[in-house]
Amino acid sequence: MKLTLCVLLACLISANALVYEYPSEDLPLKTFDYTDDGQLQGIEAESFGIFSSTWWVIKACLRTVKGFNCLIKWVEGIKTSALTFNSNVILCGVTASKDVTNLINANVKIIKSANDIINLKSNVCADTESAVAKVTSSCAIKALAKIFSLYKEVKSAISLAKKIPQTGPNAVSCVNDAVSTLTAYYTQFPQNIKTCSKLTS
Repeated sequence: MKLTLCVLLACLISANALVYEYPSEDLPLKTFDYTDDGQLQGIEAESFGIFSSTWWVIKACLRTVKGFNCLIKWVEGIKTSALTFNSNVILCGVTASKDVTNLINANVKIIKSANDIINLKSNVCADTESAVAKVTSSCAIKALAKIFSLYKEVKSAISLAKKIPQTGPNAVSCVNDAVSTLTAYYTQFPQNIKTCSKLTS
């Protein structure tokens, strides 16, 4: 009987330790903190792809205001590229194939994600524009999740672009030019993130 009670008590204590109380949105924002081993406080890395080097590079970008602003600049470029591609395909004046339609739809998702990230700057991340500019923990946590999600969407769009025929009866040179321009910018995104991660202060 005592053993059963001890086991039950141990289970209750373990279950209680796993409960994470999320901070209220009404609480004042605190500055962006890291633990002693370099982990970003308040983020479960596993949920974003801890084994992806890009996750860690984005996290490094968010240590500084310059890194954050650099990321926003490239996110705006991704959005512009997606909008331009969709517009260029329409201007080609041809019926879009299934593969092209899939890429257009992927770009619509990318545009929405990019807008969400850009809106973070004026809402949650407003402190990056204040007199004492800083990246708050709330800003960093939300930005990390959204930027990593955008990175995965861009990667998926590049895969979709590779399915569009470049030669043969189903190839359309106007569409292929638009695809080439789009993928040239999209494939630079991971390297541009790395560049942002090297900025300090």
